[in-house]
Amino acid sequence: MLRKPVQLLQLVVALCWFLAVADRTLGQSSSKDFFPDDLVAGWGTNSLYHMEHGVKGAASCATTSCHGGPKAGVSVETAPRGSEYPLWFELDPHAQSWKTISSEKSVQIMTKLGIMRAGKIHDLAGYQNCLACHNTDKNIGRDQITPAIAEGVGCESCHGPSQRWYDRHYQGSTMDLNARNNLGLTDSKPLLQRAKICVTCHVGAKDRDMNHDIIAAGHPALYFDMAVYHEAYPKHWRDRDQNRTDFRSQLWLAGKMAAADAELELLESRAGKSLPVSVWPELANYQCNSCHVTLDGLPKRAIDLDRENLRLGRAPVRLWNLAGFEVLATSDSEEPELMAHWASLRKLLQSPNPDAKLVAAKTIQLRLRWFETLTKNGKPTLPDWSRQNQLELSSALLRDTERSNSWETAAGAYTAVWATHPKSSDGELEAAMNTIRNGILFPKDLLVPSFPRSKKDTIPPTLEEWNASLDRAAAALQDLDRR
Repeated sequence: MLRKPVQLLQLVVALCWFLAVADRTLGQSSSKDFFPDDLVAGWGTNSLYHMEHGVKGAASCATTSCHGGPKAGVSVETAPRGSEYPLWFELDPHAQSWKTISSEKSVQIMTKLGIMRAGKIHDLAGYQNCLACHNTDKNIGRDQITPAIAEGVGCESCHGPSQRWYDRHYQGSTMDLNARNNLGLTDSKPLLQRAKICVTCHVGAKDRDMNHDIIAAGHPALYFDMAVYHEAYPKHWRDRDQNRTDFRSQLWLAGKMAAADAELELLESRAGKSLPVSVWPELANYQCNSCHVTLDGLPKRAIDLDRENLRLGRAPVRLWNLAGFEVLATSDSEEPELMAHWASLRKLLQSPNPDAKLVAAKTIQLRLRWFETLTKNGKPTLPDWSRQNQLELSSALLRDTERSNSWETAAGAYTAVWATHPKSSDGELEAAMNTIRNGILFPKDLLVPSFPRSKKDTIPPTLEEWNASLDRAAAALQDLDRR
């Protein structure tokens, strides 16, 4: 006779517990209460979050006595110094970013997200979240829709707002790093800091979040690889070390290190709800193919899959931007404390209903340790990473790809192998890489989610061809290792 009342009591207790957890999770104070701003300053990129502090626009750099020569219409990558503005204006896709956000497709995305209604901005915070990466200036003009300076991603998006340094930066070596930081001028010469500038938008940051809602509305998912992007980018600068055989791998390494920091910064912002567009839990923190279709043609051996990640409600963490931890684990640097922090955070994220406050606290702790690990002589520095390290990790990733049906695993292996060799690459390795590439490109007519597409109708490899290409690539890497 007491059975039903007992069950009812148990239900009430369970409901009270759930509401308490939900209240604790949803009612978090802003992460601004405990965000370590000194980390942003340590990377030398803090000025990129404050474009309202004196933006002058790319046109202010365009005089012929500064960065505006030679005349427009003759810009090539081999142009002499002083031609940076026309190179950017004519060749750089960043100069088209305002045109992109003004396009019909972008308007459709912003309408779906409730940012725009009836052709007008309805959610200013959501709109400025988009502008943070699509335009130098986030300040809105009189028409309440066009930025005061509408130019796309201009000079100051990477070099910092120029109000305090535009008439001083030409002093060059007479300005030390601290002086540059104090004036808001970011240092883009060291590869690691250059990568950090890139990932501020190509991964995200505490004031810009390209989350799952935006992806679902039609924005392409972000899969940034520093080495691949850097080589394809029309450069308005010259790298003295670009002909070194390990230049690709150093770029790849810099991208992995900087992306890990940016992903942690973004994760803390999401969990701490410091952005109006942030929600928790955020699906963009988990692997897309946990819910969406996996690659056809890749082997699916259930016996080899991680069963811990197959439990109901436990999707694996998205590791594309966090591969730096795996890289550091395979380098010559041993950081057991850092890896313990990372394992703890990963376990928490893959638990049911991860507590937002605890995630934010653990993320800050891990990011502080990450920055400390990379810091040498007071500034972030690339860890020691030899060609041997790159070859060994690439081979390991190829082996992981043989056991996985994850697009991220396959694409990550591709970029790692691509970064092992200079442009004049081994013919056998190049042939194997082409087959792998055809396997990870998605058809042009794929609707959602948006992934890297094939520019033409490419026939994907069969399972036998795929496995053979992995074996050929691994053998070619071993051959490179013996040279």
